[in-house]
Amino acid sequence: MKKSIHAIAAGLFALATAIPAQAQDTIRPYGQWESTQFVALSGYQPSDYVTTDNNWEITYRLRTPQTAKELLQSGTPCTYSQLMLLELGGIITLREDGRWQTIIPILDEEQTDSLRAFSRETAAAIYARTKDDFTALTQSIDQMGFQDNAFSLVFSYLLDGRMWTRLLLFDDVQQHATWSGCYWLVYEPRQGFACGTNGYGEQDLCLTYLDSRIAPKVRTMEALSDALRESGRITNDSLIALLHPYGLVDEEGNPAFPLIKQQDDDFHRLTEHLAQSISTEVKSRCDDLSARFGIRQEEEGMVILYHEVMWDLLDLLLQDKIIALPPIFQDPHVYKDRVNDVVFFVDGGLMHE
Repeated sequence: MKKSIHAIAAGLFALATAIPAQAQDTIRPYGQWESTQFVALSGYQPSDYVTTDNNWEITYRLRTPQTAKELLQSGTPCTYSQLMLLELGGIITLREDGRWQTIIPILDEEQTDSLRAFSRETAAAIYARTKDDFTALTQSIDQMGFQDNAFSLVFSYLLDGRMWTRLLLFDDVQQHATWSGCYWLVYEPRQGFACGTNGYGEQDLCLTYLDSRIAPKVRTMEALSDALRESGRITNDSLIALLHPYGLVDEEGNPAFPLIKQQDDDFHRLTEHLAQSISTEVKSRCDDLSARFGIRQEEEGMVILYHEVMWDLLDLLLQDKIIALPPIFQDPHVYKDRVNDVVFFVDGGLMHE
């Protein structure tokens, strides 16, 4: 393999001056696509490789396998160092026939529309069977005394947290030099509401956010996580002073958000039952994703499909008022002292088995 790479490299530099470029159609800019990284990092993130120089153009063109010579002939500038970097970054691969090929999923407009229609259908089927369980879950959260945290716990604890332990984790998909997991692009961003989850410390302190700037600085959140892990409360007056304006602790350093311990109770029984029900349905629908959407691995297809299903389920829950948007999402300035509504701590970490 190494010899063939170097042989191609030698030819590539000669081609750069010897072969006239041919005009190509304009490539849709990277920023107009929706890119998603479900990854654990040990260095550069996958998008770093794609967005450097004209690497996006190379990546997009190589959805159709081509040699370096063919790329240059078609008018796409490239160098051996670019191809090598994209290969090391887990974006492209060199096939046995000497052609380079993109290995990250890039779904065109038709494929994206088809995926999202399939996701809505899947979510509707799941929701029809689990609506009562979701209602029971929000009631159990209310009984815990954390009604204001229902949205965060349903989304970040269950849908964007415990669900992944039932589907797969980062290392179960792909492992590359600086990242493991799954990275893909769909034709355009999803319309409507979307939020995210940040984990701090040992992924035990979690924040649900539209804009993560609603929370204190990362080092402050990490310090909060460390303190909760050690004693369950904050004893450092300086840290209390930093956290109190956000509503995260009272004046004595007691946390004002859920501390979830591993135990046998309604909350855990319901979240695990829901995770099992949802994952079973998603897995049953992943068989033909490779043929339909050009996704190489079944594991990748599962991640991509569930990522869409997760949002569709959230839409249904909001539509039926089983959960409601936290006040800080509606006006982060007026409710800047309500960050505690979108934070929780999980003893042992969110992704514990």
